[in-house]
Amino acid sequence: MFDTIKYIKALFKYLVYRILRFYNMFINSQYVRIVLVSTLIMLSAQVALCQVLNTDKTSNLDSTKKIQSSISLAISTDQQKKSLVDLFYAGDFTLIRKNNSTTLYTKIDRVTNGGVSIQDLGTFQLKNNHRIGKKLFLESFVQYQWDGGLGLDRRALAGMNLVQHFKNTETEDFFMGAGIFMENEAWNFSQVNDQTLINNTPINVTHPKLNLTAKYSVVNPTTNYEVIIRAFNQSGYFENKLSNRTSVFTTLQFPISKKLTTSFNIDCIYDTAPIVPIDHFHYNYAQALTYSF
Repeated sequence: MFDTIKYIKALFKYLVYRILRFYNMFINSQYVRIVLVSTLIMLSAQVALCQVLNTDKTSNLDSTKKIQSSISLAISTDQQKKSLVDLFYAGDFTLIRKNNSTTLYTKIDRVTNGGVSIQDLGTFQLKNNHRIGKKLFLESFVQYQWDGGLGLDRRALAGMNLVQHFKNTETEDFFMGAGIFMENEAWNFSQVNDQTLINNTPINVTHPKLNLTAKYSVVNPTTNYEVIIRAFNQSGYFENKLSNRTSVFTTLQFPISKKLTTSFNIDCIYDTAPIVPIDHFHYNYAQALTYSF
């Protein structure tokens, strides 16, 4: 097991530093970064699909900065018809005390076209991370979210994970964990492929699930470019069948200034047994500016 973990970690580090080296070679000028970010803001577009798994932030408990916070905000409109409006907000606030950190995370993304909503999703999560050993942590969390683009009216859950940190520093974070949570979901049939089912009665389900999670992130100490890879596997039973959701989040962050960062985010999810008959695979791509303070 230990050799496998070392191999995975080494592979992640190699791929990440190759990416960082590439960007350091071609985007090593602050003026080039500013032009790149300005271009991305003008061309910014998000695919109207999203994930329905946990999105969260981890903090280094040994950090000298005991209060950490960041805000990402993006607004884009259709420059031709002035009818398409995309509003995106994500923010987090973290309080760090001895052997303990608490994070409040929020995310809202709404897209309208001519006043008609074509994407409406949001997430609120409160998480506590408590050190119970030198590298062992107990992570407890509650979460509430919705996603009109998938037909998810609400998703509420509460649970905990036991997390083993193999690396937790200012520049590198690597952990794996396992836990359990109780989940309540309400789904409607507005986004199903079979149009004859659209008026069906919404489904409300409550069930426990197992949760496996892993994360690796690294910061280049010279350029402060950061790569974050996060994976989840959540499994339970629905209608006497095993339901399994696997998701991978990848984020590339590039600093523009001391407090301003631009990020590229790609989220992918595969659900073996959706509650309603929607597509099994979904993904989300987003670009955002983040202000940290």
